[in-house]
Amino acid sequence: MIKAENKQIHKSVSIGENVSIECESVKIGKYSKIGNNVKIRCKELIIGDHLYMADNVEIGRGGCTNPESIVKIGNGVGIFENTIINPNSSVEIGDNTGIGAEVMIWTHGAWLDITQGFPSDFGPVKIGKNVWLPARSIVLPNVTIGDNVVIGINSIVNRSLPDGCLAAGLPCKVIKENMYPKKLSDEQITEMVEGIISDWLELIKYKGVTRTVKISYENNKIILNQGYEQTIYNIRDKTVEGEVNMVSEDLRDYLRRRGIKIYADRFFKSI
Repeated sequence: MIKAENKQIHKSVSIGENVSIECESVKIGKYSKIGNNVKIRCKELIIGDHLYMADNVEIGRGGCTNPESIVKIGNGVGIFENTIINPNSSVEIGDNTGIGAEVMIWTHGAWLDITQGFPSDFGPVKIGKNVWLPARSIVLPNVTIGDNVVIGINSIVNRSLPDGCLAAGLPCKVIKENMYPKKLSDEQITEMVEGIISDWLELIKYKGVTRTVKISYENNKIILNQGYEQTIYNIRDKTVEGEVNMVSEDLRDYLRRRGIKIYADRFFKSI
């Protein structure tokens, strides 16, 4: 069920069962997928392309009719099971950011009497591009997380974090600055990609794939040959061209799960 005065939802969007979206304005980009039992309530919802939102995610919980209750989610974002996002104030999540299972993002926190000196905090949360916020982490109000940040599991982020850092803890502290992105050599990338290819070839045997498959890696391209059918995955440009079938899509999905996302005008799908 979607209740909105203004709706712009791409025809390719997939929405699961028992989903409730209540906003004044909703915009969802192409090939975004929303799982089952998802509840979203805010003033304005803006979702980019290729969102993956797992089951039982909740966006709401208090103050969701405020003018500042705006949720902006970029392209290629993953939000996993049982995550709670509270948009009493605005929440922004940048491109290619992953929000792990059972994460909580709060923009307000008050329960006890502030006239007796108890704490109260209200304010927006902004999470940058290429951030990994893993399972059971908590982000508190008035926090900005920069781009290219990796945070340790179970962390409580109660202060802003700079670009490119590794951070973790209760409360979360910067462990190392200017760590990401790392400049890898061609030899390092080749070794990683060839290892992934080797693992995938073993996996498709287990899945019972009987087609003759030949695969190679050169010049930042994975080349998959199935007889006369060829598919080329460009890991630098993040593009794919050529034949599309169950095997080629299984490889694209496996690359995604191993950390190489190559988007196309279709959902990820494995055998």
